[in-house]
Amino acid sequence: MAARVAAAVAVRSPWWRLVPAAPWERPCRLQHQGQPARPDQPIQMENPYKEPPKKCVLCGINVDYKNVQLLSQFVSPHTGCIYGRHITGLCNKKQKEVTKAIKRAHVLGFMPVMFKNPSFLTDPKICNVKYPE
Repeated sequence: MAARVAAAVAVRSPWWRLVPAAPWERPCRLQHQGQPARPDQPIQMENPYKEPPKKCVLCGINVDYKNVQLLSQFVSPHTGCIYGRHITGLCNKKQKEVTKAIKRAHVLGFMPVMFKNPSFLTDPKICNVKYPE
């Protein structure tokens, strides 16, 4: 009779699953193991609000000090100053190449230093600079 009661208790509540085998282990019911995945759970998906990575305008293009028309796009028409990265939108590597090429073109006489060449003033703008009219 006692064997039947013990078997019935073991069938109803498996107490041995609640007792950890070692003191550092958690009981099985607390580990949430072996539970089937429910269809109403959220699924992993890509963030729809994440902005696509910005592409540099000059990545893949060779920057040369003799290409004055390209270099003049990154120079202010009024002061002759070289635009910074926050204006040009170039990556760090290409911004350094453009700056070096512009300075080299200044030294070698390909570009004027204090202003932009007037023949390039009507070119389409690469940089998004807005001047007050």
